[in-house]
Amino acid sequence: MDKTGYDVFLPDVAEDGLGQNPSINKDERYLQQEEDIKIKELRRRSLRNLFIFNTCYVLVYTGFWALSNLQSTMNAAGGIGDYSQAVIYICSMISSLFLPKFLIEKFGCKNILVVGTVICCFSIASNMFLRWDVMITASVAFGLINGPYASAQTFYIDEMATRFQSTISENIEFIMGSFFGLFMFFSESTQIWGNVIAYYSLMKRNPVDVNTSLISECGSDFLPSDNDSNTNLDPPTEEQRFVLVGAYLAMGLVSILIMVVFMDPLKNDLKEGSGWRSTFERFVSAFKQLLKPQQFLLVPLSIYIGMEGPFYGNEFTEVRQCLT
Repeated sequence: MDKTGYDVFLPDVAEDGLGQNPSINKDERYLQQEEDIKIKELRRRSLRNLFIFNTCYVLVYTGFWALSNLQSTMNAAGGIGDYSQAVIYICSMISSLFLPKFLIEKFGCKNILVVGTVICCFSIASNMFLRWDVMITASVAFGLINGPYASAQTFYIDEMATRFQSTISENIEFIMGSFFGLFMFFSESTQIWGNVIAYYSLMKRNPVDVNTSLISECGSDFLPSDNDSNTNLDPPTEEQRFVLVGAYLAMGLVSILIMVVFMDPLKNDLKEGSGWRSTFERFVSAFKQLLKPQQFLLVPLSIYIGMEGPFYGNEFTEVRQCLT
């Protein structure tokens, strides 16, 4: 192309804007302002997602933990409540070893959280009717999803903490501890709200006189077989059961709605999975940890915590009722 061609062609290109590069016209100050806006937005969304996640956790686990505490009294018939709890944790042990990495890589963190919450609501709803087939099925389903569900919860908080830390100068350990500390604050509060709802749903409208002669039969001397005449140990009426479980179920359904609509998915939690090979490697690595003395010494503590939970959740709540 000759010089005349250039003279004709270049003005046309400039006029059409095809030869302009927007980044050239931005000064350093404007670029810095854009970067600051992005940082503030990332920080805001990290805190927003953390708050939404914690709110959803409180809504769904308020019912789950409260009903777990009531299984030995509200669902004492035939031991259905205790057996359903045992099934949940047996299946949880299995799923925790084999399923978290495989399912999270395949379906994504948010999808696992949503599905886990849906199945948890199914487990809550199964308490409306004392049927072995329904309650055991719900227990198996929730137990199998519980491993990936708990892992996805930890993964989501970890990711939000990492994103937030990238916007400030604090070290990652401090931010991680703060985020998980806030999560534990919400987590422990579920026991308060669950017990408050259970108290007002199951309270007797007519006050019952306390039989002081039964006090000597409480505590370590408590025998359920000798307290058949104690009306405080009677299961709730059908109306009370529907009101209580219905309230917990409604909270769980609201949790699902909030999670689906408002909680951001993680863009980097979907990876090309390595299938069951990675699951087997996870299983083997878990047992390799037992070769380390520090890890092995944690086993008795884990067993103690596992025994402590059912005692406070089942036996202790039953003992306390003979005093009320």
